[in-house]
Amino acid sequence: MTGYDQLTNIVGGEVVRNNQALLNKLQDEVDRKLILMNRIAGQITSDSELSPYGLTNDFFNVYQGKKALESKVVDDSIQEIALHIRGTDYLFSSLSIYKLNQFIDEYYRYSAWTAKQLNDDLNNLTKPLMRPAEDVKIEGLPDQRIVTYVVPIPINSHHPYGTILFLLKEDALLKGLNLELSMPEGNALVFDQNGRVLAAQKQADYLRGSAFYDKLVSGESQYRRMTIQHTDYVVSFQKSDKSGFTYVTMLPESLLVAPVNHAIWQWASRMAVIFLAGCALVYLVMVFNYNPVKRLAMLVEAIRGQSIRKANEFEAIGSVIHDMADSNRSLGRKLEENRFAIKEHLLASLLKGEFESAEAFNKRGEEIDVILPFKKTAVLILEFPGSLVPLKNNLTEEVDEQFGDEVVGYCKDSLEDRRTMFILSSGCSTEAWRMWMDHLHGHLTAVFQAPIAMGVGNRYEELAQVGRSYLEASTAIDYKLIKGNQRAIFFEELMAHDHADVLNPRLVLEDLDLVLQHGEAVRIADAVGQIAMRMKQSGLTLFIARELCFDMIRKFIGFTEKRSLGSANGSFPDVLTLTDYTTLDEIADLLTTACASLCDSLEARKPVSPVALIEQITKYISRHYGDYDFSVQKIADHFSLSLSYLSRYFKEQTGRTVMDYMNELRIDQAKRLLQMNDSTVKDVVQQVGYSDVSSFIRKFKQSVGVTPGEYRKQHQ
Repeated sequence: MTGYDQLTNIVGGEVVRNNQALLNKLQDEVDRKLILMNRIAGQITSDSELSPYGLTNDFFNVYQGKKALESKVVDDSIQEIALHIRGTDYLFSSLSIYKLNQFIDEYYRYSAWTAKQLNDDLNNLTKPLMRPAEDVKIEGLPDQRIVTYVVPIPINSHHPYGTILFLLKEDALLKGLNLELSMPEGNALVFDQNGRVLAAQKQADYLRGSAFYDKLVSGESQYRRMTIQHTDYVVSFQKSDKSGFTYVTMLPESLLVAPVNHAIWQWASRMAVIFLAGCALVYLVMVFNYNPVKRLAMLVEAIRGQSIRKANEFEAIGSVIHDMADSNRSLGRKLEENRFAIKEHLLASLLKGEFESAEAFNKRGEEIDVILPFKKTAVLILEFPGSLVPLKNNLTEEVDEQFGDEVVGYCKDSLEDRRTMFILSSGCSTEAWRMWMDHLHGHLTAVFQAPIAMGVGNRYEELAQVGRSYLEASTAIDYKLIKGNQRAIFFEELMAHDHADVLNPRLVLEDLDLVLQHGEAVRIADAVGQIAMRMKQSGLTLFIARELCFDMIRKFIGFTEKRSLGSANGSFPDVLTLTDYTTLDEIADLLTTACASLCDSLEARKPVSPVALIEQITKYISRHYGDYDFSVQKIADHFSLSLSYLSRYFKEQTGRTVMDYMNELRIDQAKRLLQMNDSTVKDVVQQVGYSDVSSFIRKFKQSVGVTPGEYRKQHQ
């Protein structure tokens, strides 16, 4: 490859130099002849025998003028010189005297120059004119291609008295270059200032029209490769400053690369010899170094537990490698099959606030193509009628198709059949964000022909705040009866942060920070207990209560990580759990339970007789779980235990929290009541200790899989 590159540069440079020399020679030859003809025109102007007076008043002077013109033909390419005195009807030539009409109609019949055009050019031109080579039928001679140079005299005069015609043979114009020897398969061209072909070594169809010239002069390079009539040419050109003509040489590329190919063939021959010698050397080396293969074959025998014949050693090794590849592919398929579960787990971790930065999340999600490319992240929740539940996957796919350059999102599976959730990453402006959401809502409504509610949480740059955006989207979707389904509902429009002055969340979090800094379980439990009590009495909106609980639990998690109390982390509720609680009492109890887990990790106390105590606690819960005011704090007060100790102890003995155990008892009792009597669902809810019917129905469906009404139909 190095030799090829060097040869290409050497030969290419030589070709460039040769082409440049040929171009210079072509330019010099044509420019020289052009200068010669201009000089002859000047000589004719100063020759008294060729003056207008001498040629028009004395026949002898006409004869002398003919001889004078004949003496001016000093170049083989000039076939004839003709002089016209304006105002007369004659052309005085080095060969004869013509009448204008006879000259163009009988002696020189041009293919594209009419008698009228000739007469007009001879009597009206004020500047020299070079007519491109054209077919001319000459009286008594074979047809030829003639280049005609028309020069008014005196040259550069505004009032010339005559005009000279130089008739040049096209083939003789380029004859001095010996192009047949230097370019037997190429071509040489001369273009005038207007891009017309003045002369060509060889005539061809591609020279007709201006397409070739336009393609040639486009760009800055004077050397280019062009494909003309299925043949590749290397084309070079340059423009003369003297005449303004463009000179072109064309060489077939095959001729240029022939020397390179010849050199490459020689290189390849030598390399083949080197290669064969190298193969022989490699063979000898492998013969002496075959032991590693033998050891590998022995390892294969040990793995398979059977001997292999010597002739099949490589086949056996290949078989083992093939088995390993199959195993890897199997693992890859299992990974692909579990991709959905991995994605769900990753998105759930994001909602729980387990990622502090987009880099950490993207590093985990890169393998399953779950990437958050933009700085801001938000949560979108869609709620749709029951008729669209069978089309839930179609709805998700339709949303996925709307993602583009500014918004990217991923669907997070929801336990509720009529809802679906998306975690979105966006880098657009607020106005573009709202327009995109409105467009999405309009598109989905038009496609599915059904009312679809959209709740949109705020966008946050901190990934740890994605859970807050989820709470905001859940709150926004609850306003569908007020705001309607005609557009996307943005949380920031709801003024959801209006709350009673009795409990300021910002001050509560600041006080909690101070208590956590001391790290005393008793003080933490008392502070959280007071916050829970004030929460019940504050009149906070449900969203503010959830948001405050979310922020406090995040502080608990941060405290346990700082103190290395990892055992408490598993008992903290995540953001998805918060939306299941629909009353301030439930949220307050959830908060105290989480605090209890935190305090347990700090106290680490155990009861004296755990078995007897757990039986007493479960019996007490079984007797009183239906009470309207029953709570975890009431159980702790009854057994004279701290709330934190009760929660930790119950979790250690049963593997469940007190709230989970109470909910299971209530669901089981509700199932029995639904089977045994015809009481309304509301009555059943009150009998098992719930105050909110919708909250009970949601928990019942999550636990049993169907609503209470459907359960009654199935078991009665």
